[in-house]
Amino acid sequence: MKVLWICNLMPAFLADAVGVAGTNKEGWIAGALDTLRRHDEIELAVAFPVKNEEPFHGSTEDGITYYAFTEDNDHPEAYDSALEASLGMICDEFHPEVIHIFGTEFPHTLAMLKVQEWKRRVIVHLQGVMRECAAVYLSDLPREITERATLRDVVRKDSLWRQLEKYEQRAVHEEEALGQARYACGRTAFDKEFLESVNPSCTYFSMNETLRGAFYSDAWEADRATPHRIVMSQGNIPLKGVHHMIEALPKIREKYPDAELYVAGDNVVRESGVVNRLKLSEYGLYLRDRMEALGVTDAVHFVGQQTEEQMKELYLSAQVYVLASMVENSPNSLGEAMLLGLPCIASRVGGVPSMAEEGEVAFFEAGDVEGLAEKVLQVFDDAAYAEALSAAGHKRAALTFDKEANYRMLCWIYETVSKENA
Repeated sequence: MKVLWICNLMPAFLADAVGVAGTNKEGWIAGALDTLRRHDEIELAVAFPVKNEEPFHGSTEDGITYYAFTEDNDHPEAYDSALEASLGMICDEFHPEVIHIFGTEFPHTLAMLKVQEWKRRVIVHLQGVMRECAAVYLSDLPREITERATLRDVVRKDSLWRQLEKYEQRAVHEEEALGQARYACGRTAFDKEFLESVNPSCTYFSMNETLRGAFYSDAWEADRATPHRIVMSQGNIPLKGVHHMIEALPKIREKYPDAELYVAGDNVVRESGVVNRLKLSEYGLYLRDRMEALGVTDAVHFVGQQTEEQMKELYLSAQVYVLASMVENSPNSLGEAMLLGLPCIASRVGGVPSMAEEGEVAFFEAGDVEGLAEKVLQVFDDAAYAEALSAAGHKRAALTFDKEANYRMLCWIYETVSKENA
C-alpha cells in the first residue's frame, strides 16, 4: 500500500539523509516510523515544508521517498493557495492510496483538503486543539506583561499578543480544514468531542501513538535519581505553564532547599550578558525577573534542546516529572516519562485524563500553584507513593504505547480508507 505522510517539519531521519540540522520535535513521527520500518506492508513517502528553498525530492537508502515543498514555517497562520498546486503535484507523482497529515492547523493541511482529486484519501491526525490553546494561551500572566514587548519581540513581530493572534488564526484554519475532512485520527475524549463539534459526519478513528524507541529500553529507579530534581519537557511559551512551576518552587524549597527544576526545550531565559538580554522575549524576561524575585535563579536550569537519548537520561536523573500546561491533548513527553516509570504530576486538562487516571499520574488543577507544590512535596515525602505512581504509570503507558498493537491499528485504518476509495 502506498501511503504519503505530510508533516509540519522535516523529520530528523530525513534531515540526516539530506545533510541538514535536524529537530527533536517530531517524536510521534520517529516512533511510528521505527515500527513501520520493521514491516513491509507500506510503501512510504514523506512530504514536509521548507522555508525559502526550492522544492526538492529524493529517497533514503531504505527506500523512503521524500518531498520538500515551500512554505513559510515561521508564519503557519498565513494561508498560501500556492500550496494546493505543490501538494497536488506531489500526489500526482507518488499516487498514494492514503494521505496521512500530522497536525490540523497548518496551511498545508487545509491546502491538501482543497485538492479535489485527492481530498477523499486524506486522514487528518489531531494533535493539539487550537481553539482551546488560544483560549488559555496567556496562562494567567499579569496584564502589564502581556501588553509589553522586548526589542526582540518588536523586531520579530512576535509579542505575546501577536503569538495569541497567530494561535487564533491557526484555530480558524484548523476548523476550516476539519470541516472538509472525511477521516480523522485521534486518541482522547477531548479531541473526539472537538471534532464532533466541528464536523460530526467525519469518521473518527481512535489510534494511540508510538513513542521514540529509546523510551522502551530503560526504566526509572529511585536510587539512580537525583534527589529533589524536577523535570519539565518544555517551557518556551506561557501555555506550558513553566511560570507556575517556578512560582511553586519557593514552597518546595522551604522543606527541600536542594530542590531544582530542569526544563528542556528552547532556552527562553538565555545566559547573562547584554547581547543575550537583547534577544530575550517578554516571556523569557518575565521568567528571569520572577526567578530573581523569588530567589530561585540558581535552582532553575533551562538545558536547551535535547536529543532522544539526552531526554531519556534527563528523565532518569529526576525524581519527578511535571506537566503544568494549561491545555494539552495527548502530550508525548508525559507518555515517555510514564513509559520509563518516572513518577508524573500533571495538570488535569484537555485529553490528559484519557492518558491516565489518578494514581497512574498525580493530578492538580491547571494554574493552582499551591496544589502543584503540594503534589511535588507528596512525591518527595513519600517513597512508597512515588513507587506506586511509577509502577502504575508504566503499566498504563506500556498498554497505550504498545508498538505492534499501534502499528496494526494504523494498518487497519489505512486499509479501511484505501478500500473505501478504491
